[in-house]
Amino acid sequence: MRFMFDTDEAFSFETLRAVGYTVYGGADIGEVIMTAERITPGDGESWYREWRALADRTASIADGCAAGGHMTSASGAYLKASNYYRTSEFFLRDDPEHDPRVAETSALAVQTFRSAHEVQARWRPVRIPYEGIELDGYYLNVSGDVRGPTLVAHGGFDSTVEEMYFAVGEAARRYGWNCLIFEGPGQGAVLRTHGLPFRHDWEAVITPVVDFAIDLPGVDGDRIALLGMSLGGYLAPRAAAFESRIAACVAYDGVFRIAGAFLKTPEAQVLDPTDRLALLDNLIARRSEASSSQRWLLSNSLWTFGVSSAKDLYAEIVKYDLTGVADRITCPTLVCDAENDQFAAGQPAMLYEALDCPKTFLPFTSAEGAGEHCHEGALTLFHQRLFDWLDETIA
Repeated sequence: MRFMFDTDEAFSFETLRAVGYTVYGGADIGEVIMTAERITPGDGESWYREWRALADRTASIADGCAAGGHMTSASGAYLKASNYYRTSEFFLRDDPEHDPRVAETSALAVQTFRSAHEVQARWRPVRIPYEGIELDGYYLNVSGDVRGPTLVAHGGFDSTVEEMYFAVGEAARRYGWNCLIFEGPGQGAVLRTHGLPFRHDWEAVITPVVDFAIDLPGVDGDRIALLGMSLGGYLAPRAAAFESRIAACVAYDGVFRIAGAFLKTPEAQVLDPTDRLALLDNLIARRSEASSSQRWLLSNSLWTFGVSSAKDLYAEIVKYDLTGVADRITCPTLVCDAENDQFAAGQPAMLYEALDCPKTFLPFTSAEGAGEHCHEGALTLFHQRLFDWLDETIA
């Protein structure tokens, strides 16, 4: 499914991702369409310029509403502005550590999100101790003084904790679940402020998060579900294999090993390691000539994995493999699959087959409008199936 950009897969998907959050107050369809029409396919600068202009305009509206005491109006505009700022920054990956727009725009996404009365009234900002720093998060307590089931959720390869509000947090509230959303190494402020890249042994992140979560008001320590989105479909199962306090795990969508996402062609799969490394080195060196999707994937990888060469990148990504790990998971696990997943096709089935625990495979199809990666554009359908499964499994 292409949305607005027939000739650019990456621009189409990210536009669909942004507009998909309309259902939870993160966008207006008309604003997104008119913004997309002013963007040149494949031109990251025009992408940033137009989305940033929309974000600034929306934030200005929010400020004006707040100044006039119209807090409901201000809250809605702040939420949209946060999503638009996140979207505008997305393709600034050629030199993210030195491009001042990355830090500035990301900070504005956080600032506008936290300015929303809707967030202030329900979500408590939290700081989770982790190896000498603190991870940013937000906690929603819907069960009050009664201990209830709690969803712990994080994103993936390009997520921020503020985005997780739209991706699953607000849905958790509507379905009556406590929810702790957070960002870890390689994500959001942990990467941008602290410079910490991803780590394959995600249990080292989840264990202190669970330590923190069980002391939060309303959390039943025996009913904690863990959800990982996108690359989180590898990270969450990896953690669940080693953290016994996870009562249920959701791979949204499932990822078994990530190396295949970088070298997806059939020819690349049969190359020996030396030739694969040479191919990856060539792709990185010539990524400015590649499609928007390939260029972004490689540039974002170098940044989020904290490497500077093909050799180091390859050495890192091969660690992200659940072979010999998936069968250690004991909690019930939901593996979601998207029919037209352009990033990890076939990976959910590989993960599902490797599991020995109680397991459910949940396919989403193109015919129902849910066939894109992480079912962007069909979030209410995803949330209905997700929370029905969670209710039946541990609630």
